[in-house]
Amino acid sequence: MPLSPPVQWAQRKDRLYLTFDLQDCKDPTIEVKNDEASQSGRVSFKGNAHSHATGPDEHTYSMDLELYGEIDDSDVKQVKTDRTVVLILAKKEEGPHWPRLLKAAGRAPSNVKVDWNRTWVVAAPAPAACPTSPPSSGGAGGPGLEGLRAGEFGEEDDESSEDGDLPPLEGDKPAAA
Repeated sequence: MPLSPPVQWAQRKDRLYLTFDLQDCKDPTIEVKNDEASQSGRVSFKGNAHSHATGPDEHTYSMDLELYGEIDDSDVKQVKTDRTVVLILAKKEEGPHWPRLLKAAGRAPSNVKVDWNRTWVVAAPAPAACPTSPPSSGGAGGPGLEGLRAGEFGEEDDESSEDGDLPPLEGDKPAAA
């Protein structure tokens, strides 16, 4: 019985990245197509390889994925290295990010993980500074912390605090009353 390969995935608005983490995978059989009835893409992977999880023995790996949306099956790139097989698939329609990789809702199989090393979303521009906030220096205390004073956010600035009953620290002289 074939094993399921470890798979990492990431996406951009127009592309999907699938990384099969297998060592020395010579000539894998990869089939990419769309299923018009379910309006989803399908990726089928089969190959013989080593895995860091199973040791030096060669095993047969197989996996079929029904993707969340359709892909452009004419724009598929495959990159093979000694450790991985990477598929770069173009989405059929550029648009919002898919909420998940697979069509089926719920938890993905345990061998399918998010590839946090790839860029997912281009960083949004920083929000404009609030006109009522103090200027930020970005120093060691963090941005804008130099403007925080007692009473700014509803705290009372009074001498009677709960800290008054604490004993002095070691080496400190008790305060004269």
